[in-house]
Amino acid sequence: MLSVIQEQDFAAIRALIETSIRASVAQTDEDARFLIDDVVLSLDSWKQTGCAGLGIQYCVQDEVVGFIIVKNFWNLSHLFVLPAFQRRGVGRALVSAALSECRPKSPKGKVQLNSSANASPFYTAAGFVQTGPGIERPGGCIPFEYTF
Repeated sequence: MLSVIQEQDFAAIRALIETSIRASVAQTDEDARFLIDDVVLSLDSWKQTGCAGLGIQYCVQDEVVGFIIVKNFWNLSHLFVLPAFQRRGVGRALVSAALSECRPKSPKGKVQLNSSANASPFYTAAGFVQTGPGIERPGGCIPFEYTF
């Protein structure tokens, strides 16, 4: 079930971030810690700005199993799905809902993101187009965009 992220959901979201990064993105503990800290810092910054844009979570039996954050309706900064729920349509549902919400609100007429290397096939299948070469970063960092 999709719903808007609320203040009381952030503890579960932080745990989801850590589980997902350790299982799906990071190859070393050092890389995991770097990525987790980076994402949590970005999440906290988004909260401090009043959650400008949108944050949607996907819950199964009251457990947050995935979430997406699109800052300012154009910067898809986070999409995480627990490993046990990947390849079950959770990510697709989150992206679809976010794109529908962002389409009339994006000041750039598109949504942009930097994907981890392992998620790039997912974004391609969702209609995003790679816009340049990736940069060296733990987990990878590949630019994509979806133009409305």
